[in-house]
Amino acid sequence: MSGTVTAENRVGNAATPMDDHGYPRPIVAWTSTIILMLLFATAYLDRQIISLMVKPIRAEFGVGDFEVSLLQGFAFAVLYALCGLPLGMAVDRYPRRWIVMGGVLIWSCAAMASGLATSYSHILIARIFVGAGEAALAPAAYSILSDLFPKRRLTFALGVFMIGALLGAEGSLAIGGYILHMAANGIAVPLLGRLEAWRFAFVVTALPGFVLAALAIFIHEPERTRPAGVGAGWGDVFRFMASRKAFYFCQILGFSLVMGLVYARLAWNPTFLIRSFGWSVQQAGYALGAFGLVTGVAALLIGGRIVDWMFARGQRDAHFRYYVVGGVVMGLFGVATYLAPNPTLFFAGSLIIIFPLNMGAIGASAVQVATPPHLRGRISALYLMSVALFGMTLGPAVVGFLTQHIFATDASIGLALAWTYGVLGPITALLFFIGLAPMREAVAREGEW
Repeated sequence: MSGTVTAENRVGNAATPMDDHGYPRPIVAWTSTIILMLLFATAYLDRQIISLMVKPIRAEFGVGDFEVSLLQGFAFAVLYALCGLPLGMAVDRYPRRWIVMGGVLIWSCAAMASGLATSYSHILIARIFVGAGEAALAPAAYSILSDLFPKRRLTFALGVFMIGALLGAEGSLAIGGYILHMAANGIAVPLLGRLEAWRFAFVVTALPGFVLAALAIFIHEPERTRPAGVGAGWGDVFRFMASRKAFYFCQILGFSLVMGLVYARLAWNPTFLIRSFGWSVQQAGYALGAFGLVTGVAALLIGGRIVDWMFARGQRDAHFRYYVVGGVVMGLFGVATYLAPNPTLFFAGSLIIIFPLNMGAIGASAVQVATPPHLRGRISALYLMSVALFGMTLGPAVVGFLTQHIFATDASIGLALAWTYGVLGPITALLFFIGLAPMREAVAREGEW
């Protein structure tokens, strides 16, 4: 499908003043970006706090590491992936801020339900619906930001949005560690009775979502232009992706593997410190939260600036080039990090691998710069579905399986993580190397469709 842009589909605040390049003024663009960042922080707070609760959940429901890994990865990923497809279509057709608001309310309710579960199956279902709600945010945010910023600045803007993931994920460690320590003997909650510490942590961290959902009203809806006569269906989406199949194959599979390594770290780092070095839950939560927040923000912003700088200088494969090097770094230094004999060397290694692990902005930007505006919602949803099903499930589950069934000892958590990084890191580098030429071609042809 090709054609010139002769008709416009205007959504939202058409009267907002624009800059010389046809994009909203910076104050408008950055205000919306900060709101989306805060909502993303809430999402990751609810998503990742479960990583501190491995021990109490195992004790409460009589399950092992592998079953807990399903709560951390697979349960979340199921509806996150499946709901992403219809939500991606909705993002391409309807006001995106209302889609965001609905998603925030759904995942907040499900996160609270996680703390009230009475069986393993109940908490499994609750985590599934956390994924369903969060499936609305990322495709809508990617689409909105792509309309708020020119391509040469998009990766940095997405990096600022992704800081929300760090605030939520790393904040969940610090906040969760404090709550678990403060309410160690349980705590009485109005209407709910006395709750154990881990249940109280779920309930407390779900509450901000109900308040912050109202901020979605203030997200600016940029004008969206479409080719004349376009009402693109899924057939058009798949035909477009097939015409650039090498690029999308390397992009989706490559970043799915990176996401697998990200979630292996998020899911098992607290347990690694507890089992390998005898740390308490509170120590692990505070240390990992502070370290991850500071280094993660730096990695997101510096990585985004580097890729934008490379792209602006004419390197249309900048996103993949960054990860050819990044995959090698994750493989080599990931092994060294998780075989470290003391916490100092563990954090030293983590300081290096944190840069390629913060892949959210670069992975999302790679999709946006090669995809026409009217297809971005659905192709972003397909990308997120694949990353969720493969990456979010693979990382936690592989580590849990190796620990429980191959090495068969809780103390082998570091060895399981080292094997995961040592195998997946080099494969990632190879995939992005193969994809360099296809990405250059896909970016050059984006305007043809």
